[in-house]
Amino acid sequence: MKKTTLPSSRRAWIAAASLALSLPAMADALIGVSLPQTGPKALVGRNFKQGVELAVTEINAAGGVLGKPLEVVFEDDQGDNPNGAINAVNKLMQVSKVPVMIGPHYSVTQMATQKTYCNGKVVSLTGGTSVAITHSGCNYVIRTRSDDDVQAKALIAYAQRELKAGEKTAIFYANDDFGKSGQARVVAQMAALGLKPVAVESHNPSDKDYSAQLAKLQKAGAELVILWAHDTDAALILRQAKQFGLPFKFAGAVLSEEAFLKLAGSAAEGSMSASYFVPTDPNPTVQAFVKKYEAKYKMAPDVWSATYYDATILAAKAINEARSPDVEKIREAFSRVGYSGLLADYKCDKAGDCNRQVNIVEIKGGQPVVRSAVKF
Repeated sequence: MKKTTLPSSRRAWIAAASLALSLPAMADALIGVSLPQTGPKALVGRNFKQGVELAVTEINAAGGVLGKPLEVVFEDDQGDNPNGAINAVNKLMQVSKVPVMIGPHYSVTQMATQKTYCNGKVVSLTGGTSVAITHSGCNYVIRTRSDDDVQAKALIAYAQRELKAGEKTAIFYANDDFGKSGQARVVAQMAALGLKPVAVESHNPSDKDYSAQLAKLQKAGAELVILWAHDTDAALILRQAKQFGLPFKFAGAVLSEEAFLKLAGSAAEGSMSASYFVPTDPNPTVQAFVKKYEAKYKMAPDVWSATYYDATILAAKAINEARSPDVEKIREAFSRVGYSGLLADYKCDKAGDCNRQVNIVEIKGGQPVVRSAVKF
């Protein structure tokens, strides 16, 4: 019988088709995103989304994920609303069936949804900073910002070394999970240095009058106030301290974010923050990102844009490293990938923590200026 020889182009096509058939099927929406699109955190969600979208554009220009363009589906988690986040995560898992999701961001919603996805249905990448996020027995969470311990340690170490304010440091915190966790970390880091705060005061989120607490801090002799409060509250606290003529130096977790700076105005001058990202950072990688972001969106990026730009690129690297959309393989791949990003040089440990860096930033002339990059 006469043997038929296929043309080389036909043989190559069959080989490629056979290889494609041997790979696992890819979901149309390979990555899901849980973020606030409605409610009081919607502006945060806008910047979050823009960071993801810019990363996706660049990923696809470089060849996509597993040889295909990366597609993303967004679900509204309403920010720090646990029920909203649970609904969003369930949609991403049950309807879109994504192997990886970016978010939820807020620590309260990240913790509320872990019982939903920690059975291995999806890997979550978050910028939430509560220490508990990666230390509650969930093996399917990846954190891309350093946790509250790193922030607190960096602030206290810097204040002790540069400001010499250790013996006259007070703490003022929001009476919610975010604030309580932060103040506990600050107290612990001070204790590790043999220090004790001269006063500890709290406020309820969205309070408008802080005069009583500020008076107590003044009476205690505080010179440096570590402020673990949300951006709007922190801005009002600094404005009232300036109005009362109080000579405090303020340092905290959000005192370089755009919303804080706009509301605080001149009262922000001289305040310091443990910050993950500011667009004024002279780092060439950051400045290249700022240029691209401003060209695309006609606005400056913020910490949300940068955090989730990095998270999206890190997720794509892990999926490509896994060579599969399989959740278990992707989770394991995070231990092998590295990425020099905007917030840090990422390298993930067994718990899922990938970032041990934070910047100490001071407000000068209304702009955040990086004074030191602290790495642990």
